[in-house]
Amino acid sequence: MLFIKRKVAVISIVLLSIIMSGCGSSGAKDNTLVMWLVGSESQARIIVDLSREFTENTGTKVSCQAISWGDAHSKYLTSIAGGVSPDIGTMGLTWGMEFGELGAMVDFNKEFPEDTAEFGKKMFPCLFDSTQVGDSIYGIPFDLSQHIMYYRTDIIKDPPETWEEMLEVLIELRAQGRGMLIDWGSLGWIGYSPFLWQAGGTYYNEDNTKVTLDSPEAEEALKFFAGLYKEGVPKTKVPLEQGMRIGDYPLAISGNWKIISLNAGAPEIKGKWSISRLPAGPSGKRTAFIGGRVLGIFSGSDKKQEAWDFMKFLFRPDIQEAIYQNSLETEDSYLPPNMESWKNLEMNKGFKRILESQAQDAKGPPAVLAWDSSTRFIDHAIQMVILKNADPAEELKKASVQMQKELDARR
Repeated sequence: MLFIKRKVAVISIVLLSIIMSGCGSSGAKDNTLVMWLVGSESQARIIVDLSREFTENTGTKVSCQAISWGDAHSKYLTSIAGGVSPDIGTMGLTWGMEFGELGAMVDFNKEFPEDTAEFGKKMFPCLFDSTQVGDSIYGIPFDLSQHIMYYRTDIIKDPPETWEEMLEVLIELRAQGRGMLIDWGSLGWIGYSPFLWQAGGTYYNEDNTKVTLDSPEAEEALKFFAGLYKEGVPKTKVPLEQGMRIGDYPLAISGNWKIISLNAGAPEIKGKWSISRLPAGPSGKRTAFIGGRVLGIFSGSDKKQEAWDFMKFLFRPDIQEAIYQNSLETEDSYLPPNMESWKNLEMNKGFKRILESQAQDAKGPPAVLAWDSSTRFIDHAIQMVILKNADPAEELKKASVQMQKELDARR
């Protein structure tokens, strides 16, 4: 109930401004698709430039408007409530199912089942998992970002392949006055998730009816995760580029976009660093967290078929390659979800091999309607253990109870 009240409050505050702005599909010309892109103005311009081929072939124009990550969620909710949503939009992985529950999104499995099945065959296997609720699919992956490991090759001879090796390297680094960074998801569920999955644990059972965080695997993962902070992972934010450049933190777990950041922000160590897959946990898996954006069509659109055709256009390998290459210049360094597009990506061959392999063993947030309102309980448990030396089993049990309440309330 609290979750719903918060949404209502947000909608009430900003609804008038959105309606007055006329930025929804109702303000567009009849032959123009309105697309909202959660990201940069530069990438929105790239989409518009590429859409000219689509317009030449179909007669349908495309207007792509950038919206910031900080404003996007509330802006989408407001547009839904006011009936001024765009035809098509990019959004966070789990937003499609949330908005779909409100009746605001097209169910692709229902409206375009054959094409949707073809999408699924061509993309990395984990990506649909975070967008599908039961038999309904409300979002098609637009791009992806994932955890990988970075290391200074002049300081660390070989990247760690297992948890044990990572701990050994970290202990050696600590003896040298150095450490390791967890740059994406430190002290939170995003940073913890790979370790949970590598230990063989899960957040929910197979049919998402029961929280499974109160398990030996989850406890083992949290103990190990917390142990890394005791052995040299800082509890405060340290920029990866600085840590790698100086050499104080020659080992790091972060997102793939840091490849561009390191090349641009630490050119003096060019050739002295590389990437690897995450180390394997007790289960033998090296599962990484994967994020990114999905594309959805709003149910209020009067151009659903045109929107779907444009989504198919954007999923073409050559278009995905063009989006990726053009985005490198603007540091919108997401990766293409269509596996066919990777064949011709202009990228360091060694890096491409590692990124592609890691994407084959990655998972996104659970496709559970109560997920977004439950992550605070996981974060609290993690921070109590790392910052207050609380008992992992007890904190996970408390988090599980609260998460189960959220889950039951949304079912």
